[in-house]
Amino acid sequence: MKNLFKKIGALLVAAVMVLSMCTAVFAAIKTDATITVTNAAKATLTYAQVIKADQSTKTGWNFVDDKVAEAYVDAFGVADAQAAIEAMIPANNVDANKLGAAQANAAGKVNFVTMANPQTVNEAGVYLIKATEAGYTYNLMSAYIGFGEVTKINDGEEVKYEYPSLVDATLNAKKTETKVEKEAVDDDNVVATGDILTYKVKTNVPFIAPTDTDKTFWAYDELTGAEYTKNATITLDGETNDVTATYPITWDSATKFSVNLSGMIDDANSNAGKEVVITYTVKVTSENDTITNKATAGHKDKEDFGSKEIKVYEGNITLTKTGENDVKLANAGFEVRKASKESDALKFTRLADGVYKYDPKGTVTEVFTKADGTVKVQGLDVGTYYFKEITAPKGYSVNQNQSEATLAVGEDGKATAVLTKTTSMTDTKLSSLPSTGGMGTYLFTIIGVVVMVGAAGAFFISRRKGSEE
Repeated sequence: MKNLFKKIGALLVAAVMVLSMCTAVFAAIKTDATITVTNAAKATLTYAQVIKADQSTKTGWNFVDDKVAEAYVDAFGVADAQAAIEAMIPANNVDANKLGAAQANAAGKVNFVTMANPQTVNEAGVYLIKATEAGYTYNLMSAYIGFGEVTKINDGEEVKYEYPSLVDATLNAKKTETKVEKEAVDDDNVVATGDILTYKVKTNVPFIAPTDTDKTFWAYDELTGAEYTKNATITLDGETNDVTATYPITWDSATKFSVNLSGMIDDANSNAGKEVVITYTVKVTSENDTITNKATAGHKDKEDFGSKEIKVYEGNITLTKTGENDVKLANAGFEVRKASKESDALKFTRLADGVYKYDPKGTVTEVFTKADGTVKVQGLDVGTYYFKEITAPKGYSVNQNQSEATLAVGEDGKATAVLTKTTSMTDTKLSSLPSTGGMGTYLFTIIGVVVMVGAAGAFFISRRKGSEE
């Protein structure tokens, strides 16, 4: 008998040792669960329960109160609360638009409280979660805490909980940045008058709750220094998804357009977060060497979803005409050429005395200096320009040498301001010549008469000597 007890004791010790070496520990039932929200690190979270477990009902679930039940019944268009819950089973076959409307309506019937992340709850059911963050809109989220067998790691040990334990839930927040991006499709950010310039405006479809009274979504654009060519396309969620025909642009004026994108908003927020790209072209008309373009997105007549302004620049060159002793010369006329001295003269439009704008359809090819001796040509792209004097100021000769100036961007390859350059040219006075009827004419006449008289006298003297001999 004594040996038997020893054997039993040894077996018990061995069993304890075996159990202590096992990584799995069996527990009864897990009575709490955690809700974790990812992709919302900087957001403020709140939550509220809308559905709870209720074994007395047909589905085993029920709404937390009659007001919430009414919100779901109305959204799904069914007869009662249990029919509304059945409409959400199975979860992967639910009507997204109806579910979105139901959740948004229910959100207005419950009190949301501050949520930790993760948040521990002690009841099975469905919890609505709101996230708010400056610069973003978030979809309304719902977390389902159900029943099941659960395996967790506690202090390095695997712990298994039996059914019906509460199962944790992890949600990935869907958020949309409320911003507008804008770019000019140009390598160096410098253009010339008359150029066709392409712009791209990018924004995201916002999340708008089905219960919001204002479900409008508009994009606006306004520019100075250019005019729309009315050539535009709109894409949604990819370059190949052209929706221009569905969302036509309204050209409010030559320098402003608007487009109503409200059709992209639905109760399920199925387009929320998708990128909208508006691509269009403009013709540069600037008279101040700067083209400014601002795009906005928001509710109608607002910019609460973001705005962006960018600038594209032109260049200008000022030539100063001088004479001797740095005297400034007015009314000197020049032709301007680009790239080479032999190319065709550029055309301009006169803006003011001594100020001209490059204009491919202009009628002016000779630009003139004003009283201070300067002439300014603007609306120019990068490149080297040559000034050839055609008309010299009164009392001066035309300078046969051409002056030049080069407009170029910096090392980063992009202009951040108007490009400006200066150059100069000096003329010389005309050489002095005898004027008609002046002293020079009298002098030549007197010398001629003296020569003629001398020659005649010599002739008669020689004749007299000959006759005497």
